[in-house]
Amino acid sequence: MKNTKLVAILVLQAILVMGILPHMNANYFPKCCDKCRSFSGVDVCDDAHPQCPKGCSTCRAVQTGRVKMFRCANMRSTINGTCGPRCKKN
Repeated sequence: MKNTKLVAILVLQAILVMGILPHMNANYFPKCCDKCRSFSGVDVCDDAHPQCPKGCSTCRAVQTGRVKMFRCANMRSTINGTCGPRCKKN
């Protein structure tokens, strides 16, 4: 009985999280990203910018050398299992 309740709670929690994440901070995501990471069906771009990008709802300051830069912590649901194109051509 306890095991069944635990499984039911975990399934409901997973459904809730999967429903919230795609809509969380979905108003800004760059068209290209060099430092992109994907986990659990979510993409996050860790590129640093001299100013907080317009439209970013969750911007955090980061120190890169002597210059203060900003990263947008907005997320989006993963598209085709990839973060998208890179900005710089290697």
